[in-house]
Amino acid sequence: MPTIKKSVLLIGLGVLSVLAILLYFSFNPEKGLFFPKCPSYQYLGIYCSGCGSQRAIHDLLHFRFGEAISHNLLLIPALFVIVQHGLVKAKVLKTKSFLNYRYAPIIVLIIVLLFMFLRNLKMYPFEYLAP
Repeated sequence: MPTIKKSVLLIGLGVLSVLAILLYFSFNPEKGLFFPKCPSYQYLGIYCSGCGSQRAIHDLLHFRFGEAISHNLLLIPALFVIVQHGLVKAKVLKTKSFLNYRYAPIIVLIIVLLFMFLRNLKMYPFEYLAP
């Protein structure tokens, strides 16, 4: 199996990212079409931590920050962490990635599970976390 150079892989990821951004900018996931539905909501009736993320990405690309937050409050901080991690890995930033700390995976897991639990509570103020 031939070895793929890192630069070719990065270019491929860049092209896929641009295509995904164009797709989410051009089409509203709320209208359905070809965007996948959340299996946990579709089959179990519960919101997962990612529910509303597709709509939130569409809203962010159109600078509708309030609507993006209402669809998925956790998406914006997650995007900051992912971008910061990518910039550190690409050696653009000379700092340590948040995700490289010892307890980062446990903390991320706790936040994601707690967010999922709270957004399914049908009481004030947690009902605002639902997409």
